Amino acid sequence: MTSAFATYTNTAWPHRYNATITVTNLAGGVPTDPRVAEGWLKTKLADKDDLIRDLVAQTMAERGVTADEAATEVDKLKHLNGFKRNQHGLYIEGRQLKAAIKEAAGVARATDKLKAKWGTTNKGVLGFVAEHIMVVEDTLQLGVTEASRVLQSFPKNPRTGQTGIQYTEVIDEATFDFTVIADHKFADQEWAMLWLTGEQQGIGASRSQGFGRYEVVRWESAA
Repeated sequence: MTSAFATYTNTAWPHRYNATITVTNLAGGVPTDPRVAEGWLKTKLADKDDLIRDLVAQTMAERGVTADEAATEVDKLKHLNGFKRNQHGLYIEGRQLKAAIKEAAGVARATDKLKAKWGTTNKGVLGFVAEHIMVVEDTLQLGVTEASRVLQSFPKNPRTGQTGIQYTEVIDEATFDFTVIADHKFADQEWAMLWLTGEQQGIGASRSQGFGRYEVVRWESAA
């Protein structure tokens, strides 16, 4: 579908960049249908049964229930977070990269790597970046059809005290192309501060644990 005003696109968004990111240890954050996850986990994690049995035993001790009741409860607490898939393989969404850009801008601003007020309306950096930097693509193909590995963890719900089994798909290394458009002429140093900060903040799930750090390996002006 093409906008009725497409001929004015370059006027509205005069600054365009073609770019490539290489990311390591990219963690998936999309919850999977429990029925799908169960079958998938049986094929991928047969050697982890001992850990599941340990959790069943722990649940029996904590809640004073039978083995069958504990097994049923543990089964309900299984979760698999992964990646979306299409006919080309695994992908993340453009909105995730947009969110990473906004996060990087906020972090960079906190140490004066980026100024506080922007544009003729003196807008704050987070609002300005959200409105004036856009990722064109809806999907960012990762160049792989399967995750490299699956991490297993046992998070505890702080409210209920229940322990669940969390599985997370991880891609060891992925490279994807994307396009950024802007209607403000950011200086080269401003782009550099934004991206160099973002590279260490990461993209995807589990960023606080060091997952999803990346490098912008290509950044070319197309305007």
